[in-house]
Amino acid sequence: MKHELKEISQTIRELKITIDANGALADYKRVLNEFKKYVAIPGFRKGKAPVSKVEKMYGEHAIEQFYNDKLNDYYKSALDEIDENPINAGEATNIEWEKGKDLVATFRFEVMPKIEVKNYNNLEIPFEETKFEEKMIDETIQDFREKMATEKEIEDKIEEGHTVKATIGFLDEEGNISKEINREFIASDNVYCKSFNNKIIGSKVGDDFTSILFTKSETTNDEEIGEKFRGADFNVKIDSASEKELPELNDEFAKDLEYDSVAQLRETIETELKKKLEQENREQLHNAIVSKLIKENPFELPASLIDKYAEDMAKPYAEAYKMDVEKLIPMYKSLAEFNMKSHYLIEELKKVENINITDEDKEALIAEDAKNANMDLEKFKEVNKSQIESKDFKYIAEEKKLFDLIKKTAKYVALPEKEETE
Repeated sequence: MKHELKEISQTIRELKITIDANGALADYKRVLNEFKKYVAIPGFRKGKAPVSKVEKMYGEHAIEQFYNDKLNDYYKSALDEIDENPINAGEATNIEWEKGKDLVATFRFEVMPKIEVKNYNNLEIPFEETKFEEKMIDETIQDFREKMATEKEIEDKIEEGHTVKATIGFLDEEGNISKEINREFIASDNVYCKSFNNKIIGSKVGDDFTSILFTKSETTNDEEIGEKFRGADFNVKIDSASEKELPELNDEFAKDLEYDSVAQLRETIETELKKKLEQENREQLHNAIVSKLIKENPFELPASLIDKYAEDMAKPYAEAYKMDVEKLIPMYKSLAEFNMKSHYLIEELKKVENINITDEDKEALIAEDAKNANMDLEKFKEVNKSQIESKDFKYIAEEKKLFDLIKKTAKYVALPEKEETE
């Protein structure tokens, strides 16, 4: 047996195996003799027909059986002689053989790449911390007011932002209503076309008019109105209209939210927002560092590994929403690749920097987590005992120690323009 190994990419290898003519023919004949035991030929008892007769009638099937029985053996024998560790079963991409000639088979398989991390000091990391602003409190309070708003019926003309309930009538060729559906939408902020919204604005409850809902070039986003109704007229009757009435911002409003006063509400929101921003900034900085490491130390990952990880990520969503997981996998591939590259780079860097977690490191991390959770240290240890003793905690501690080293030499620069970021 001869073999030739080619490196197609960082993760793909091509193995060309050559079996000499005599060896291939001998293996084929052995398979053929076994094959003839299971075929019936008219005029002969099962398994007793001459090999030449069997080969003449079932030659293609015999060769297929030969490939099925022997190619994997050839492949495994060749792997034993080369310095590669496939992560998946080799796939025969080409087979060339005729009786009396050498058999040549080409296999492709995937391997893990050699990951070398050289650029991790003095990195320029695009990152801008999100800072707390007073207007964030006002925006949060406004969200509360929106959620606690009541609907007030209106009889005057409908304006932008009003909630409208209408009966939509399908019109037949004679202009008669053949079917009706009820819809609720926000005036000027809905899936329907501009001309429809122009007719809604200024109309009143009880008004009745004809309008298209979607132009011929628009996508029909209403499930009951299919493509054939694009550009079609509908009868529209306004059943009711209402507007949001926000609660006044006073101490009574704060008490409804279980606070003593607006001042206490604002103070609590500020504390929680700052804590949330601190957590988000940590996560964004972490992702920014990982992204930079991936960019500065490029390497490929086997496609089959990414596909498998993306499938694992997609399965819970597919099961929850009764969807085909195969259709969801492409949506998760980029994130799967990012997460896997992050993992392998961090693991390699831990080896490079010889990261080990001391008892002092562990205690410092526990104290930080207890502070972030606003808990007494000893109480935190008691509540989170199993987590602290887990492998995950050790992994997080090692990663934090590694990232602290990277941050010491890093320089933070402005984020790229929005288009480039997207």
